[in-house]
Amino acid sequence: MSDRGRLLRSLLTVDVLLRLAAVVLAVLIVVRVLFAGAAGLGSITLVLAAAAALWATARLGSRARGLLNGAVPEGARLPAFVADRPRSRLAAVLALLVLVVHAAITGYVGIWTILVALVLAAIATLLSPNIRLVLVLGTTAVVFAAATVFVATFFRGSTEARALAVSLAAVVLPVLVSDKLVGLLRQPALTTAHQAGLAVLTLLLGFLGWTRADWLPGVMHDCYTLPTSTGITMLRATADGKRCYGLLDTADAGVFAATAFGRDPDTVALQREILGNNEALEPGDLTVVWLGALSCDPAPGDATRCADGRDYPSERDQLRALLFAQRHIDESTEHRLHVVIADATQDVAHIDDIAKMIVDKRETFGPRVAVVGGGDSRDTTQRAINRILDAGIPFLAPNLLADLGAPGRPFVDRPGYLQLAPANLAYAADTVHRLSRLFDDGFRLDVYQHPSPTDQYTTSLLNDLLAEVRKVGGASARHVAALDRLDESICANAPEPTVVFFADRWTRFADFVQRIKEVCGHSRPHLVIADSSVSRFMANYQLRAVSAADWPVDYYVGGPGCSSLTSSSVEILTGQIEHFHELTGLAKGKTFTCADRAPGVSGGVLRDACTLDAAIKMTSQPCDPNDLGGFLVPAWDAVLLADALVPPDGAAGRPPAEYLGGLSLPGLTMATGVRAVVGQGILRDPIIPVLLWHVDPLNDPSLIHELPRPTLR
Repeated sequence: MSDRGRLLRSLLTVDVLLRLAAVVLAVLIVVRVLFAGAAGLGSITLVLAAAAALWATARLGSRARGLLNGAVPEGARLPAFVADRPRSRLAAVLALLVLVVHAAITGYVGIWTILVALVLAAIATLLSPNIRLVLVLGTTAVVFAAATVFVATFFRGSTEARALAVSLAAVVLPVLVSDKLVGLLRQPALTTAHQAGLAVLTLLLGFLGWTRADWLPGVMHDCYTLPTSTGITMLRATADGKRCYGLLDTADAGVFAATAFGRDPDTVALQREILGNNEALEPGDLTVVWLGALSCDPAPGDATRCADGRDYPSERDQLRALLFAQRHIDESTEHRLHVVIADATQDVAHIDDIAKMIVDKRETFGPRVAVVGGGDSRDTTQRAINRILDAGIPFLAPNLLADLGAPGRPFVDRPGYLQLAPANLAYAADTVHRLSRLFDDGFRLDVYQHPSPTDQYTTSLLNDLLAEVRKVGGASARHVAALDRLDESICANAPEPTVVFFADRWTRFADFVQRIKEVCGHSRPHLVIADSSVSRFMANYQLRAVSAADWPVDYYVGGPGCSSLTSSSVEILTGQIEHFHELTGLAKGKTFTCADRAPGVSGGVLRDACTLDAAIKMTSQPCDPNDLGGFLVPAWDAVLLADALVPPDGAAGRPPAEYLGGLSLPGLTMATGVRAVVGQGILRDPIIPVLLWHVDPLNDPSLIHELPRPTLR
């Protein structure tokens, strides 16, 4: 054999390979931690300092023993533990493996990582370098841990009896059996350290088995997080295991965790950009928890779309507002905006669970924290908001309108809850006022609403409309609870003028339009008005394009367009759009220009309108963005309002009710120029006006009229 072959063979020994692996793993840790920034550098410094202190202590101890014995030690000797090559090698490899795995999962190396590594290294040292013996003890621990889980799950009796049974199964029996096993396998007799290590390992594995319902589903479905550097991120798997919900504030949540909510690539990209901008909280920073829905039940064969056609364009508008506000606050103030994304899944089904998580994590958000969003006005949403307010966290709602039980009042009528838009009664009164001016001799209003006792938005809107119509002489209204109750009387050729009002969720609007098309045939409906929920439908260019409706629809919008903004607000938002051009569909180097502020635009008619969302989503016929979308400005205003409202010291130990009731703001100019005034924790007047727009026709997504049709003005 050649000298080169003998050298290669000598290098491929187990000892050399293990040491090489240890070096490679150590380098990976250093590189990974360096990419974590200042926090990672601090972790490296801590590890090196701890190692140096341990080495110095051992050396001083050796010298001290020599002096006490009257002899001077010969040079610098390593402790026996370090000098024992097999044991030190195994301990080093185990410690490095733990550090790497934990860093990959949590995205950081912290003090607990180091402690766990040291404990496992100590256990490995106490056991033995004898791999066969370690294998026997490990197998024994696994078997008896499984038996312990069985006992803990199925044993019936008092708590004391159950604890005794678990102790016998996890401690006594493994030790007794292991003595017999090592004798049969001709291994050295177990020491006290071996038996203690076996008991600890069995109990540890047993504990993981007992708590498997808490962590196993999340691990299997990428919804599990170990504690991170901030301690905010917390994910849970839905019952069917298809989606994650919870809190996310880092772009590096770990190998067992989703990096963002939902499956749509554009929504995920926005979330990752926001989360990537988050940094460790510093004094004065504001934490905003955005609460809404970003995941839904996917359609068969297309994981990026949902069965009912939703892909959340309005939520993407709000995420863009958060991204823009994040950079704007960083540039214009001495503090930063830390965004926590909270996904409550489709129809905010898990919103109460999210509220509990927010309350549990209250201390990790820092003193300045507010929740923005809310999704839908449902019973569960109301309970969740009250839970958050009870914890002393202000809640700002850009789009919640329900006033069930108290017409004209906010959805949650207590200090700390700031509703930016008017209540449903204002929209109902606006509709009836416009119709009474249009029809001097009276009219009939058919209100379509699918009965849903827990949906406060649609239920209260129906009640408000019926009540307002009763105030008008010669007018009548009826509740249409099912689509098959819409008949030919709503068509333009009917003798009596009948107006159809859609007072339901936008996810049913496509079926509603199709029913009208079937009823009226080649004719048209006399007049169709839709609630503000339908502005979510209008924000989705694809849903409009595939609609069969070639007739106009008037609808209430969730927020103002560019034309309503102040010049300074347009300048700020334009700068943010151009900076994040890759996420807004704007070509690099181009200038964003609002279509409704362009020269020659009159009557609010936007031709060739292209929202930021459409510019990103359209692939067959790409367009240049010239419209903000209806949900960006309200979310932008909500974040800036929260930043101005929450004091630097937060609650500062005050009771929640006292803190929220003391929130005040003499006046803040919002994006539209409206002044927001807060006193005793209450927003004095809504800052989002009642806006009725129309599209004509519905199936042309490039055409928007930022005014109602002429007959309703």
